[in-house]
Amino acid sequence: MQPTSISRHRGEGRRIWIVGDEIEFKATGEDTGGQFALLEVIASPGGGPPPHVHKNEDEFWYVLDGEFEILQDDRTVRATPGTYAYVPRGTLHRFENVADTPSRVLVGFSPAGFERFFFEAGVPAADGGDPPPLGPEEIERTNIAAAKYGMEVRWPEGVGA
Repeated sequence: MQPTSISRHRGEGRRIWIVGDEIEFKATGEDTGGQFALLEVIASPGGGPPPHVHKNEDEFWYVLDGEFEILQDDRTVRATPGTYAYVPRGTLHRFENVADTPSRVLVGFSPAGFERFFFEAGVPAADGGDPPPLGPEEIERTNIAAAKYGMEVRWPEGVGA
């Protein structure tokens, strides 16, 4: 698959809701010839995914605004605007918005392909609406898609079992 030149302004990418957050897809594998995928996450206070491990992709973050904690295996990094963080595949990780307001972070995956997980586990975002709370149906979709795309999710105790 040959990459093409693209540009997407805010609000022009496909949008979904997942784990109470909004994701806008800036670049997918179809756009980049499979090289990488890039997402903008608008995380609610306390938002972000549960700890997890990718079998097939490296993941990286660039904080646009707000404040995040990024788990990188056995350490946690406090990330403010301008912070970049990276974990190679096989590394336990997560990010969490620790600000009191919604915060934005760019999230990338290399190689591309994992973005399809989000399309299967999340739901399309509605203009002007709020993301639904995490519930049993989303947890089930997430567990099924995670197994399909080589991700091990480590749900907090009492969630996702």
